[in-house]
Amino acid sequence: MHETASQEAITSLHDLSAIDLIAGFRAKQFSPSEVLEDVLTHVAAWEPHIKALYAYDPDGARMVAAASTERWNKGEPMGALDGVPVTIRTMSQPRASRCRLAPPASSWCPRPSTRRPPPGCVKPVP
Repeated sequence: MHETASQEAITSLHDLSAIDLIAGFRAKQFSPSEVLEDVLTHVAAWEPHIKALYAYDPDGARMVAAASTERWNKGEPMGALDGVPVTIRTMSQPRASRCRLAPPASSWCPRPSTRRPPPGCVKPVP
């Protein structure tokens, strides 16, 4: 029989599935803020080597996680995945993000927009 993540010995919150994270939030075993801090620690260890993140905003993520933690503490999560950290893979530069690439790649990046979505807001890329 295959064991689920909740049955295995989990050493880090970032190893949990979204289902297990939501169950942990609901049971008050840990908070979205605690999960995010574990994820940020994991990112800090690996990002310098793999350079996979483009518009990395840990302070914005902390603000969003704190708001989610508050909602969970009140028993009023915003939705089915409230507090579950995600990254979004894109093959193109979103208009609203700043270009952080070095030349010559920066020559094809669009100009930064003056309008930015709030931290944690996900907008569809046209």
